[in-house]
Amino acid sequence: MKSKTLFFFQLVLITVLMLSLTSCESKESDNPLLDTQWSGLAKIPQETEVVLKFSKDKLDVLLGDKIIENMNYSLNNGEITIVKNSGGTPCNAGTTGKYKYEIIGENLVMTFISDECTARIKSLQGVVYKKTDVKK
Repeated sequence: MKSKTLFFFQLVLITVLMLSLTSCESKESDNPLLDTQWSGLAKIPQETEVVLKFSKDKLDVLLGDKIIENMNYSLNNGEITIVKNSGGTPCNAGTTGKYKYEIIGENLVMTFISDECTARIKSLQGVVYKKTDVKK
């Protein structure tokens, strides 16, 4: 009887641990960019340090504390699709770009797939953005 109780307890414990690991993993993998900031030297047109600030579906590009570009974004299978809302780049509002994104340790790298705005390609393609603390 004691061995059945111990087996049942172990089974319940393993099930609870597996469920908690699965739920934590799915939350993190849904949007690894959520509420993060990344700084890097974007070419706009000369190299300038900017910060990419991601929220739920919004991406702000900051120069110092000033938002210079506002975009919406979505993630799908390791790709990020961005759509310009407003800002100072020569891209028209509504222009869409698609990039492969990789988070490697504390670095974010985006690789060009397609983009209607060539100025954005130059500011994102091949730039290594480093994770920074989120400023509220």
